[in-house]
Amino acid sequence: MYNEKSKEKARKLLQEFDRMKGRRVNWDTYWEDLAEYFIPRKDNVYGYKIEGERKHNRLYDSTSIQAAELLASSLHGMLTNPSSLWFDLSTGTTKLDDDKDVRQYLQDCVQILIDTLNQSNFQEEIHETYLDLVGIGTTVLQIEEDEINDVRFKSSPIYWSYIEEDERGVVNQIGRKIDMTWQQIVRKFGEDVFKSDELMDIHDCIKNKPHMKEEVIYMVKPEDANDPKNTKFVGTYTLRKKDVMLKEVTYQSWPFAVPRWTKLNEEVYGRCPAMKSLPDVKMLNAVMKTVIRGMQKAIDPPLMVPDNGFLLPIRTTPGGTNFYRTGMKDRIESFPVAARPDIGLDFVDNIRGRIREHFFVDQLQLIQQRDMTATEVMERSDERLRFLGPILGRLNNELLKPIIDRVFDILTRRGRFPKPPEQLKDSNDIKIVYTSQIAKAQRTGEANTLTKVIQATGLLLEAQPDVLDNINGDEVLRHNAKIFGLPETMLNSKKQVEGTRKARAEQQQAAAQAQQDNMNADTQQKQAAANNQG
Repeated sequence: MYNEKSKEKARKLLQEFDRMKGRRVNWDTYWEDLAEYFIPRKDNVYGYKIEGERKHNRLYDSTSIQAAELLASSLHGMLTNPSSLWFDLSTGTTKLDDDKDVRQYLQDCVQILIDTLNQSNFQEEIHETYLDLVGIGTTVLQIEEDEINDVRFKSSPIYWSYIEEDERGVVNQIGRKIDMTWQQIVRKFGEDVFKSDELMDIHDCIKNKPHMKEEVIYMVKPEDANDPKNTKFVGTYTLRKKDVMLKEVTYQSWPFAVPRWTKLNEEVYGRCPAMKSLPDVKMLNAVMKTVIRGMQKAIDPPLMVPDNGFLLPIRTTPGGTNFYRTGMKDRIESFPVAARPDIGLDFVDNIRGRIREHFFVDQLQLIQQRDMTATEVMERSDERLRFLGPILGRLNNELLKPIIDRVFDILTRRGRFPKPPEQLKDSNDIKIVYTSQIAKAQRTGEANTLTKVIQATGLLLEAQPDVLDNINGDEVLRHNAKIFGLPETMLNSKKQVEGTRKARAEQQQAAAQAQQDNMNADTQQKQAAANNQG
């Protein structure tokens, strides 16, 4: 209802949005440069967009675009690969995790989460998120409920949004400016929100100017910022004209993921590899422009033409015919050009190499030698992935965790998960364990520890084989299975292993007893035969 109370609330939201907008002014020009050189199709930082517009008019080299695409694609494949389980769930307690029923329940939940993500538009939108992340430094991924696929994702560049952090440096507030026509506003929010004598001019606009655009501010913030236990968020749509509150929505969980590649402590928005390589990219394009001009002069140099000996125009096309005065000795000659484009190309290759280094191209493209064994290839691959490990922590906390938490919350409220086992009745805190290629590479050192220990004590093992009794083989196997993400269905429970070993021991004991009985019977027969002969 439109009244003084709603108007006051709308004014406070609009003032807060304007304050967030003012803090971001310096970033806009920076992002415009980044988008132009690294993601040209997203260079509408200031909102000017023409459909079908050419986006590469000022570029003379595409190295920056290719490097950003390669890094984004590599992150997509190594962190959120659709063909693998890139995360797991844990209770945080080893005893519970080792329980067969609990482990199976958690893996069933993981599979449901993965299937939900893959059946939605997640894979398309997450690639755009990675591209914005490496090219601009900050990006926004919205996670909405969907009636068909349960969840739906929408990736958007950061320059469409304004963000704020809490005291822990976590993004918990976001604002957006949405340009909507009166027709769109009425369809989305209804016409009842404008039932007031003070809004007669709006009724006139709806009736007479349905396609005129107005500014709608969308804000999402904590329901109660002072209560850390309150995880709900409130989203509000506010029409700037006349300070009209259009709609208020309550979210049970944070509906966004706002990852930043890296950031300074006093800044809210992130920084990225593209920012480090921007000077080199600008220099590369300037040099390439000069090199192209030099090559054109060398291949198609200017001509020196006598002023009165030839009939114009001079035809320089293949097979062209030119007429000149009979008996004239002067000829058309090329203007001497001392262009050396090869020098420029050497400099260009040097700059391209520096740009690729900023985007980890050498680490992403594994170079194999002819005499490399399969083991060496795997070790180099893991080393390459571990090199990218430092970026993993922030992406886990600001991108992957919000996605999983939000989807888990939506699926829980919709009853998509199976009934948890009795052991989990008192445990509501489910933790995320990342099992992507990069995460696994970070933990392969743990799996190789036993091998290194055995290699280091090889001489001792030869002299005293009993030393191996110090190693618990069962725990080593289960530990490595967790590291490499082996499905629980492929492992027997500890009780099953104990039962199998007990049965095997009983069989071996029975076989030994039968063998002993046979030997005793044979001995008795031989003894009886000897006695009969005597």
